[in-house]
Amino acid sequence: MIYSTVNLQAATSTENLQALEEVKDFRTTDLGRGGKERWTYHLLPEAALDAELHNMSNATSSRSVDSVTFQPCAAYANLNQDRYSIEEWELPGGVWQFTAIYDGHCGHDTVNYVHRRLPSMVRMSLQALLQSAPITSLKPELVSEALRNTVRHLDESIRSDLFDFLPYDHLTKMSDAQLNRRISQRYSEWDTISTRCTQGSTILLTLSDPLKKNVWILNLGDSMAVLGGRSLSGKWSAMIVNSMHNGNNPTECQRIQREHPSERACMTDNRVLGYLAPTRALGDTWLKVPSVYTRRAFAPHVQDWLTPLQVAEYASRILTPPYVSDLPEVFHYSLDVIPKQEIILILSSDGLQDLYDSHDVQMSDQEMADRWVRLIGRHTRPTKDADLQSNLALRLLRDAVGGNNIELVSRNLTLEMEDKWMDDVTILVQRFR
Repeated sequence: MIYSTVNLQAATSTENLQALEEVKDFRTTDLGRGGKERWTYHLLPEAALDAELHNMSNATSSRSVDSVTFQPCAAYANLNQDRYSIEEWELPGGVWQFTAIYDGHCGHDTVNYVHRRLPSMVRMSLQALLQSAPITSLKPELVSEALRNTVRHLDESIRSDLFDFLPYDHLTKMSDAQLNRRISQRYSEWDTISTRCTQGSTILLTLSDPLKKNVWILNLGDSMAVLGGRSLSGKWSAMIVNSMHNGNNPTECQRIQREHPSERACMTDNRVLGYLAPTRALGDTWLKVPSVYTRRAFAPHVQDWLTPLQVAEYASRILTPPYVSDLPEVFHYSLDVIPKQEIILILSSDGLQDLYDSHDVQMSDQEMADRWVRLIGRHTRPTKDADLQSNLALRLLRDAVGGNNIELVSRNLTLEMEDKWMDDVTILVQRFR
């Protein structure tokens, strides 16, 4: 056997110094897991942090709303399942403003469907109300009811598509061969329907009238809305508007247990049927319809993360659906009677709250809300330059990813890891005064 010999010259001292220079700002972390595994991140200089965060979070500002949406993991950056809307509608009586955060789970199809359809549905519903009653005599409860009904109607449309394709009485009588033939003949249609039915999305939206005297906040899921105000004395206060619709909320767990009194598995490990964290959402139709749909129709076409054994186990727990609710909570505030010089509204997906778990001090939801409002309150004065500091949502995101802790911020932005190390984060900050 003939071997080839390769002669490699030893690196010079200059080259060694250059190599050391290239890695001097790299660090490793175990993410607090305590194991042997380490992941690398790049320690960025303070001057570069805000610019990097601005670019990675798609930070934007409109006349009265600042926004960011953030997922730093390179493998998931383009797979961020959060969506948001900021729209202004010219309607009878003036311009209404609509904002919303949609936090998708288990995929993109359902959250895209909600993002695409809900704003126009709300606008049509509001327009119908304004045509029947002038804005000056429009009762707030009518707007609340219209918002609630619109969200439920959208969820009903997902179920209707399923029942039109596979009526319950037909499904129970079909043989496996007949079912497979029906699905294969219209597979593209079925793929769209089944995907929407096995994915879901939460919703947190606001609607404000032309004079900014009234604001409505609708919540379905576990995103958070915080209303902040500055009093005449200059002190800021924060109020969490909505309750969390997830398994960590004892009230929600008790509600589901009351609705399914003889089913011990209806809430397991703080999850609906041991599977889903949000207790209210759009989609997740397989948890709202008879189990025959999951066992016979969804199981062969369910997403990759569930094995057939897992699907069978969850299906066996579906006895008296629905388990996930599509009934939102709607809150109305008359801003002209609130004695505050400045009023802001913060909307955030649940990923923002999760980020504070990496901080040294554990905070309650109210403590987080107080922190957010105080932080934003220090920067609410308008600036002439559209610089990084003028985006209030970006300010809040910077605090959440580490604030003044350069190492923590750098780690959260540059960690070299294939798995997501944080949930998707979306923040909208709306200024009313």
